[in-house]
Order: sequence, then C-alpha cells, then structure tokens
Amino acid sequence: KVRTSSKAIARLQEIVAERAGTSEVDIAVHHLAAPDRAAAFADRLRERVPGLMDLHVSEVGAVIGAHTGPGLLGAVVSPR
Repeated sequence: KVRTSSKAIARLQEIVAERAGTSEVDIAVHHLAAPDRAAAFADRLRERVPGLMDLHVSEVGAVIGAHTGPGLLGAVVSPR
C-alpha cells in the first residue's frame, strides 16, 4: 500500500510508464494548485517514457477540483 505522497507520485509514474510502454503516446499531466509538482512530474515522465511525443501540463477545472481539493496530481496517457 502506498501511504505517502512521494510514494504515490512514484507509483503514478510507474503506472504511466507501464501504460505507455514503448509506443508513441501523448501524455497530459493535470494538477490543482500544484504547478511546481506537476512540472517536476512531467520532467520525470520525459526521461522515463521513450515514445513520448507530446506532453501537456494543465490545471483541472472547478468540477473536478471541488471533489479532489488542492494538491491533485494525475496523468492521462493517449496512444497515437
């Protein structure tokens, strides 16, 4: 079980890399009030995902933010 935020982010990075594999993919990193953490996460994904074609970092909207709260960090992997 993952219980700390640093371990959760490391696990999220592993999941994204597994889902991306070696195929060409686009990745979106989403955050809420955590632009520095999202940028650092995006940088690690650039190093770890060999088939990364395009990477977007954006803040989530109010609807998702109302359910999650500040500090949210997530990723979407989209095959090309």
